[in-house]
Amino acid sequence: MTDAKRKTIGEMSADTRILINYVTKRMVKDGEMFISYAELNAAIGGRNVQAEAHGILATARQNVERDCCIVIETVRTEGITLSTKYTGVLAFAAKQARRLVTKASRRVVNAIDEAELSNEERISIGAYLSGLAAIRLCGATKNIRKLEGRLKETTALELPTAETLRLFEK
Repeated sequence: MTDAKRKTIGEMSADTRILINYVTKRMVKDGEMFISYAELNAAIGGRNVQAEAHGILATARQNVERDCCIVIETVRTEGITLSTKYTGVLAFAAKQARRLVTKASRRVVNAIDEAELSNEERISIGAYLSGLAAIRLCGATKNIRKLEGRLKETTALELPTAETLRLFEK
């Protein structure tokens, strides 16, 4: 690669468009709940959507989810499925976020024990750690139950951030 800056391609690949149309037709228009990887591979001329063409499938999935207001999940080694288990999708995301926050926080805390930090660095690190701890706290299963209890008292889909944080004050 030369020193010239990379330029992004401003348009979608033909295979991505083909997969978007294929998934939209099968899942949205025809109402099918599952499409196998073999069918998706065949739709784009035999390219493997689990290997070299996985990015194409990821982009197509994102576009179909956004444009058609649906949730598509993967079934490992089998294919993609139309999901109506929205709670499961969010619970999985919360678990992943909590794991990521814990891991990153632990790495930094272990490293800064030996490091000499300026006051400005210490404050910045402390702010990040505090914010990430709040994310971890709010994503815990027992705290999700607290939020569910509060939401039963209201007709709103979600609580304002300030009210959510107030629920966890001790």
